[in-house]
Amino acid sequence: MDTAGGSSPQVETPVTATEPSPTAGSRSFGPLFSKIALELFIVFVGVSAAFAVDDYRDARAQDRRRQAVYQALDRELTQMAETHGPAFQREMTRQISAWDRALARGEQSLPPTFKLPGAERPPTGVWDAAVATGSIELIDPELFYELARFYNRADSAGTLYQRYSQGAQTDIWPRLAEGPAAFWGTDGKPRPEILADVQRLRDFRDRQGQLSREAQELRSRLRATAR
Repeated sequence: MDTAGGSSPQVETPVTATEPSPTAGSRSFGPLFSKIALELFIVFVGVSAAFAVDDYRDARAQDRRRQAVYQALDRELTQMAETHGPAFQREMTRQISAWDRALARGEQSLPPTFKLPGAERPPTGVWDAAVATGSIELIDPELFYELARFYNRADSAGTLYQRYSQGAQTDIWPRLAEGPAAFWGTDGKPRPEILADVQRLRDFRDRQGQLSREAQELRSRLRATAR
């Protein structure tokens, strides 16, 4: 431009864009992050509480199952410890003692005629069911071991009675109406098969007595553990 006219050239100032401050951006996202963190924390607490409630319910259900197994076993053991077992023991002892006294006096008398009413084996239904269903795993391990030994012996006691019963069904029970002479030989002594049957009854009587005492001890431990 010609400067002769006395006018000076105009210089245009460049316009620069204003960039947002990093600090201002952080401040705008801060409340959002806090809200998300709070929501995640609430979800975490809710899920944890739900798991805790489920665990509590499972523990309560398992404890109820355990108590049910204890109570059922207690009733089964009671039969051998306080009711059926002692009653059978007294009757077997009475008959065997009467036989021994008659032999000592030289008398020819009827042999023992003891017969278990109903099943020929000790009651083990609760134990068998608990083992079959896996409920037995809820029981204290040490008590489980003692119960397993006891029920094994109960099973062997049932075998002893069945051996006696098989002989008595042939040698004693069908011939009672014939009187004492049917059980004695011409030599004035009890027939060998009768002596064998009576000995089997003695063996069962002795094992039954042991079971009754052990059942009583196990009931005490069972009740102490179930508390």
